[in-house]
Amino acid sequence: MKDHNLTRLVLATLLVLLAAPLGAAAQAAAEIVDRDEQVVRAWLQQWNELGSDNASAVDELLTLYAPDALHITGPSPDQRGTATYRGHDGIRVLASRVAARQQRLTYRIETDTANEQTAELMHVAAGPWKGSSVAIQIVAVYTEREGGRRWMVPAAAFFQLSGGKIRRARIYYAEAEKAEVEPEPRRRPPGD
Repeated sequence: MKDHNLTRLVLATLLVLLAAPLGAAAQAAAEIVDRDEQVVRAWLQQWNELGSDNASAVDELLTLYAPDALHITGPSPDQRGTATYRGHDGIRVLASRVAARQQRLTYRIETDTANEQTAELMHVAAGPWKGSSVAIQIVAVYTEREGGRRWMVPAAAFFQLSGGKIRRARIYYAEAEKAEVEPEPRRRPPGD
């Protein structure tokens, strides 16, 4: 009987010793995921600041990116194909262009509702670069500085993070679904 109790004690001790590092690793991984989700939320907040006439908005946005980061998006109206912005200098060009052309930016994570519950969904996975990959659906709303028209366009954003910084961001705008939010009222021509 003593041998049986000793065996149980040894097995229980081994399980505790083996589980402790696994628990610590799981906790560390959860902390990284939480940190990276907060970076993505900070990105949305700082991106929205670009349209606020805050002189330091571009610099504050750049603090979220690694120095050698890539930001990839579709073309602006004056170019074709994919636009890739490299490093802080390149991303500064994009952010400055957005700040100059748009105001009242209101980018937000799209919400989903099921079973009488609503949530902002972030899809997080581990990437081979030893960091997180975060995917979100967003709704982008902004007002053109020239002309004052307000637009809404659904989009998807994919972030690769490492060490708490964005190493790569890819934004897809569904331009075919772009809709004017506050259109000018249409007046009927006289005599109709």
